[in-house]
Amino acid sequence: MAANAKGTTTGQQDPGERTPEEITALLAGAADPEQRLAVHQELYPDVVNLATAENVLVYPSLRDNVFERLGVLEQKDVKYAPSYGSSEIREGIADMLRPMFSADLRSEDVFGTSGVSAALECLAFALKEGGILESGDRVLLPAPYWQGFNWCFEQRPELITVPVHLREKGPENFDLTLADLRHAYRTQPEPPKLLVLTHPNNPLGDNYSKDLLESIYRWVLTETGMHIVSDEMYAHSQLTGAGPEFVSALALDAYRDHPEARDRVHVVWGFAKDFGLSGLKAGVVISKSPVVHVAMQGIKDKQNSYAWFSPFDSLKHRVIGAMLKTVVDGKSYPLELMRQYRGWLTTAFEDTRRALTDGHIPYRYREGQNAAQFFWLDLRAYLPPAGTAVIPPEIGPHFPQLDRVPEPFAAEAEKNEKKGTVALPILFPGISSEEEWLRWYIATYAQVQLLPGQLLSCAEAGYFRLCYTAVDTSEVIASVRRVADLLAPWRNGRR
Repeated sequence: MAANAKGTTTGQQDPGERTPEEITALLAGAADPEQRLAVHQELYPDVVNLATAENVLVYPSLRDNVFERLGVLEQKDVKYAPSYGSSEIREGIADMLRPMFSADLRSEDVFGTSGVSAALECLAFALKEGGILESGDRVLLPAPYWQGFNWCFEQRPELITVPVHLREKGPENFDLTLADLRHAYRTQPEPPKLLVLTHPNNPLGDNYSKDLLESIYRWVLTETGMHIVSDEMYAHSQLTGAGPEFVSALALDAYRDHPEARDRVHVVWGFAKDFGLSGLKAGVVISKSPVVHVAMQGIKDKQNSYAWFSPFDSLKHRVIGAMLKTVVDGKSYPLELMRQYRGWLTTAFEDTRRALTDGHIPYRYREGQNAAQFFWLDLRAYLPPAGTAVIPPEIGPHFPQLDRVPEPFAAEAEKNEKKGTVALPILFPGISSEEEWLRWYIATYAQVQLLPGQLLSCAEAGYFRLCYTAVDTSEVIASVRRVADLLAPWRNGRR
């Protein structure tokens, strides 16, 4: 058992008790950046992880109104459940989503999966099975975007993700335009088959205006053969009074006015972000496409449901089913929770924004816009000069606690220092050495993890995503202040 800086027992094995080979294997075994950060967090729990997108704001309410009332698991709760969700759970999810998505949402178009990552992969496989996609087809993704899309579409479906860098309104503004999408579509070797929009955006937090979405959907549905996937994972993560208001793909005129093209529009959503249930891995595919329906339902004696391989399992049925049925003061608890969440989110946003502003940490935000759960920090001014970003080998990039460097690594680092090398591979070798150095520097000396923008396919180094819902707001503010104190000498020219 290891004690952290607060003097409490963490339950994790002290890194010093692991061999260098064990730690290297643990980190190397996590291909996805956020999963690698989760491993790093297990090894070094004192570093505050504001890099991973999670939401702790709603947990106290869920604990008091749902979790404490679950009681003992009944026999049916540990038996097989329909892999894509029972009709009751699908109807419950549809009922909950209709006010935000569309009054016309049908439960028969909702299919449960083990998270939105699985939902995206199921969609890709379904469209391949239906002859709409094939290996090597291109997927357009406005950048920056969630790095998980690359795994969902490339690893097993064998598609090719294409970052669309937004330059029409200036690359520093990150504004999506139809012109950017048209240009990307025209300049590919083969016409792309899929467009993926994250709305609200991750990592920027923006809501796209209805007018912009209408123009994009009309173009896609009438002038191209592409399908659209609308990832609406953060639909309920809305700041009070933010504009433009969120409008689901299912509520667009371009979707409603072209019934023959509705089969080409697919929505994914899950409970991980708005409801803070990231570890539960519960998501849904929403689609009218007969191809998707067949893939998700299966064909008797011929083909199993794709959800069978990533199911909406019995424990998801138990927990989420209980939540959906909960009534508080005569009102639907999930809908009331999302109403209250908007206030909590707004308070957390304003408190974090004040700390960033007071600390002179620059970030992208336009007054009145939505932010979902993120701040997009602009730390370009703090990048070291090219060619000078060297992580000291005596510390090593995986050891932010200076007094807890495992002895084998310290000895190895001392030996390697004489050769001018680093003892361990850097945490994120796929980004520029300057951006990785700044991430390491902040993690080491401010004890705060931020997510480098180049991991999110940002074209320019120096941007970082901060998730202000990942831990209690007081801890977020304290973390921001430590980062501000760390960077202050650089701002004053004493770098």
